[in-house]
Formats: sequence, C-alpha cells, structure tokens
Amino acid sequence: MLGNHEALWTLWEVSRAGTHAAAAARLGITASAVGQQLKALERHAGVALFERVGRRARLTPAGAALVARLGEHLPALDAALEEASEAQRTVRGEVSLGGPWPFFRSWFRPRLPGLLARHPELRLDVRFDVPSRIVRRLMDGELDLGIIGLLPEAPGLEVRPVAQEGFVAVASPAYLKRWGTPRGARDFGAHRFIAFDADLAMLAPWWRAAFGPKERPPAQVVCRIANLDEMLALVEAGVGLSVLPDYLVEPSVRAGRVVTLTPESARRSARRPRGTLWVAWRRAAAPTARFLAVRHWLLEGGGEAPRPAGGRAVALPV
Repeated sequence: MLGNHEALWTLWEVSRAGTHAAAAARLGITASAVGQQLKALERHAGVALFERVGRRARLTPAGAALVARLGEHLPALDAALEEASEAQRTVRGEVSLGGPWPFFRSWFRPRLPGLLARHPELRLDVRFDVPSRIVRRLMDGELDLGIIGLLPEAPGLEVRPVAQEGFVAVASPAYLKRWGTPRGARDFGAHRFIAFDADLAMLAPWWRAAFGPKERPPAQVVCRIANLDEMLALVEAGVGLSVLPDYLVEPSVRAGRVVTLTPESARRSARRPRGTLWVAWRRAAAPTARFLAVRHWLLEGGGEAPRPAGGRAVALPV
C-alpha cells in the first residue's frame, strides 16, 4: 500500500511538471523510476492512465479523473506533512510540565523568563502535584515532562538525575523552650514530629544519616501533611519538629522563626542526608523541537545544583 501512495504522489507530480524527466527532478529520482512507478500504479488500478500521442504521453480520461481527485486532497496532505515536519524543527506550541510547588518556586521560577525569551513561540502548561500523581499523569499522557523525587516503578518512563538537596531538622524557638532541645536519638525519639507522608519521606533518610540504620525512626508523628509549606508553617507554630529541604527553611532560619537542630551523633559522621531530583518523561514521547528544548533546558539548567541564599544545593522533596 505504501508503494501505491508513493506512485500517486509521482502521478501528481507528472501532471504538474508535464514530463517524466521534470517530475523526476522534482521528486529527486530518475525518469526511469517515474515510469516504473506509473506502470505499477496502472497494474494496481487495472486501467491505463496514459496514452501515446506521437512522441508524447497524455492522460487518459481515467488518468485525468484520478489526477483531479488527487488535486482535491494531496495539496492539503502535503501542507499537513510540511506542518508536521516544521513542528519537529521549530520550538513552537505547548509543553506540559509537572512538579512540586516549593521546588518550582525556588528553582524553576527564576529560570523561566530566560527559557521563554529564548523561545518566544513556546507555551508552557505548569501543574503542581505530588510525585506519585506526576508519574501517573506522565504515563497517561497528561504531562510531557515531570520533576520527581523518587525513582518511579514505571518501565515506560525515562529519568535523568539533575540535582540533590540536603535535609535538615528544624523546630521553633517556642517549641524548644517548652520541650527542650533534643541531642541524641533517644531525645529526638521522644519529641513530636510533623511528616510528609506515612513513608516518612525526608525524615527517614535524615534519621538514618544522623543515628544509623539500627535506630528506629520516631513514633510520635502528630501530623502527616503532604505539603512542604504547610509542614513548615506548623513547625513555626510550635506544633512539633520536622525534617525539610534546606532551601525551603532558609528564609525562616534567617528570620529566627525556626532553628536547625544538629544531633550529637551527626557531628562525628561525614554522612549527610540527601535526596535526588529526577526529570522524567515517557520513552515513547514524540521528539518534537519544543519537547526537546524544554527537556534540554531542564537537564542543563539543573545540571549544577542551584544554590539559594544559604549556599546549599536545591533539589526535589521526596
């Protein structure tokens, strides 16, 4: 069937160019190949498309009717193909991107004007969500690119690491004045904690780095809330301790609303609790120019871990 489509294009070009040789020049093939395609088309259709008149060949009534029908459709198809080809070459159109709001605010927002200035015909649809739903939206085709903090268990996705973050434990001065400042694992384990989710994201890796894998994580999780800003607000309100990305708490630390806590055992260890930031996309994603431009911008722009006011690396909350 593909050969017949090619032969129809050849017939259309012959009708426009007037001769096999001229059509061949336009198609980038030989005049002999043009003749072979037209003969194959005649065999397939079971009707003569050309007749000899002296030394020239002219369309038969059946050939002329076929060319007329081709004229109704092939130019539009040709334009559609050219438009599709242009989309592959030109950064134009919409790219959807998802990730967590705190990271976007700290890393994405300052870099966004440069991306849009470089590609004025690019349009971005940015959505904020937790990593599990970002992965699901990627797989469902609702998002082109996602920023996540956990390696997804989805074989249809490609991922690339772009940065890391550090985790710190924080509490408000009022909370510490009331309950005391914890030092070792037992002290910390007796305090009230605010966690991101049931898996103790951020808290669990910080705990292992501070006290070792044998120490059990704290049991007093008084609030689980999958929103980093709300976690920080509860810490500032004196509800409990929490472990958060260092870039997020830096303004509150500078303002004195919270203080960072350093476990005694951590002073003897070189290990630092960290998380990795990943850019993810579907393996089967169409490699349009706009998709490749945004993906390259994310990977290159995040290749060097961004450094906010405190000088620490920024990455995605897990």
